[in-house]
Amino acid sequence: MQTISVNSQEKIYLQVFSDGVLTQADFLPTLSIYNADSDVYLPGGILSQTPLYTNLNSYDEAEGGVYSYMLTPNITKINMVLEVVWSYTVNGNAVTQTDFYQIETPYSTIPETMDHLGYSAVESNENYLDPAIIAKTEKMARTIIEGYTGSKFYKYYGGQEVRGIGSNNIELTERMVSLDQIYENDILVLDTTQTPAYNTFGQSTEISPTGFQIRVWYPSLQIGVDNSQNPVIYDAGRFRDGWTYRFVGEIGYKYVPEDIKLASMLLQQDILSQDYNWRNKYLTQITLSDITLRMAKGAFNGTGNVLVDNILDQYRRPNIVII
Repeated sequence: MQTISVNSQEKIYLQVFSDGVLTQADFLPTLSIYNADSDVYLPGGILSQTPLYTNLNSYDEAEGGVYSYMLTPNITKINMVLEVVWSYTVNGNAVTQTDFYQIETPYSTIPETMDHLGYSAVESNENYLDPAIIAKTEKMARTIIEGYTGSKFYKYYGGQEVRGIGSNNIELTERMVSLDQIYENDILVLDTTQTPAYNTFGQSTEISPTGFQIRVWYPSLQIGVDNSQNPVIYDAGRFRDGWTYRFVGEIGYKYVPEDIKLASMLLQQDILSQDYNWRNKYLTQITLSDITLRMAKGAFNGTGNVLVDNILDQYRRPNIVII
C-alpha cells in the first residue's frame, strides 16, 4: 500500500491495460474516494459506504493509457486509509479498479531527525544521508512505539466499541479528541453532525480531560429552590451494565507529543547503528578481537532503548480484564 504524509499534496496514478499493453480509455476515467474503514452493514447484510468525494475527473497524462489525480490537503488532512475507486471504459468494456492509500503522520519529520542526529541531505557533505533512509527508519520507529504503548499518537477518524458497567461514565480503550455519534446496542442514539442534533440518548455528554472517558455532562448542580437535586440529572448508570456502546469521532492526539517525537528520533538512531542488526537477530553476545559486548536481557523485552522505554512507559495502558 502506498503511503502519503498527512496534509501533503500528491498525485495518484491509474494505468489502463488491454491485453498487457497500455491503452487509452474510451472516455476520461472518473474516480470516487472513500474512507476504507467506514463500511456499514445494513439489515440484510447489505454493505453501505458514503463517498468522501464522488465522480471526480482524472487528468490525461502525456503517456498513453496513464491517468492521474492530485490529492490535495483537504483530502489528506487526517489519518485514514483512502479507498480510491476508478471507473472507465476500454474497448467498450466498463471497468472499475480499486486502490488503497495510507495517509499517515510521521512522529518526527525528515528535517527534524536529520538535524537531531547530525546528518545532512546535501550529497557533497561528509555527513550526508539519503532522506529516503530516514523515511524508512521513522516508519520502523513509529511501529515500535505503537506496539509498545498500544496507542497511536496522531489524529484519525473512526469508532471504538466498549461495554457499559452501569455508570454515568464509561472507560475508553483509545483516547478521544471529539465525539460525533453514539450507538447503543448498534442503534444510533446521538449524532451531533445533524442540524439540529439528534439525541435519543436523553443526556448531553462530554469527553474527560484525559480523553479516555465519556461521561454524562452536568451543566450545573441543578439545585432547586427547596435545595433538592434534580433526580434525572443525578440518576446514576446511564451507560447500562452489559450494553454495547460505539463512539464515533476523532481519536488520538491533535499533535504528536514532544517526548514521542524524541523517542522516535532516539529509536531511529538505534536502527541506524550497527548493533541494532545484532540485537534484531537475538544475539546476546558479540566478540570483536579483544572486545566482547554482552546485551542485557531487557534489550529484548522493550524497545531496546532504556531511555525510550522510560519515555513510553507513561503512555502504556494495561490491557487486562478483571472478572
